[in-house]
Amino acid sequence: MTSLLKRSGPQFFGPLLQKLRSLGVDSDTELDAVLNRIKVRAGTRRGEDIVAPGRSPGHATVLMDGVACLYGRLHDGNRQIYAFQYSGDFCDLHQHVLPETNNEVAVAAITDCSIGIIEHKDLEQLIAQYPSLGLALWRASMLEASIFRKRLLNVGRQPALQRVAHLLCEQLARREAVGLNSATIPLTQMDLADAAGLSIVHINRTFQELRRLNILSKEGRAIKVVDRERLAGLASFDGNYLNMPQLLSHWQVKIESAPTPAEHRRPCHPPTSATRLCSKPVLQEAIGSCRQHR
Repeated sequence: MTSLLKRSGPQFFGPLLQKLRSLGVDSDTELDAVLNRIKVRAGTRRGEDIVAPGRSPGHATVLMDGVACLYGRLHDGNRQIYAFQYSGDFCDLHQHVLPETNNEVAVAAITDCSIGIIEHKDLEQLIAQYPSLGLALWRASMLEASIFRKRLLNVGRQPALQRVAHLLCEQLARREAVGLNSATIPLTQMDLADAAGLSIVHINRTFQELRRLNILSKEGRAIKVVDRERLAGLASFDGNYLNMPQLLSHWQVKIESAPTPAEHRRPCHPPTSATRLCSKPVLQEAIGSCRQHR
């Protein structure tokens, strides 16, 4: 494709190309134009800000490699992670449309990251020349909003075990969407606690329970999922909100029977019958565990 792609290698731009194609940008000419406007910056080390709070830099930031998070902090220093970001993601599209500085929104590197930038003026020129690119970026923003809505629902209404299980399923699915098919998720318990709205003590107990159910295992600082089907069953994860039909077809889909009235009254039971990525025995074991902790 482009000279930039040839110089940097297809693996470096692969996730971004996959992301853009998943958003509806199919033309090599359009992809070529986007890549040629990207300026690759020096790497950002784990724990450093990629986009600092209160900054409006005048360019869009693309995560070329690594894991980052969109987050905010309260006055007491507590962090809330709004969303995790992976290779190929645009980190700060909101700053193009809403350029006013916001001290409650920033982007930090969870692992060592490589980033690229594209100036807002260049982005506007590309959108004017290729309207499908503008539609793709709109889709990316709507996908972020869909993830935020699901996160708010889970944090507000789901028990900790199901909340964390759903969050882990989401990370597996989003990573697979850009070709990262490993069962290891490069997040720490603290990262998950800040995303799920849990204390470090509560998240530790939740992980102990997931390991007891043989769903997770230790993998250094990272998290390894050893039984994805059971994790999806516990979370009642269907993933439709991610709008990735080509990916979700790879997840095993089974249909649950409707719960009995007695089961429906119990808050630890999953919702009424729907498409689920699980088997009923997995749910029954998780429900029994949940009752023991009530």
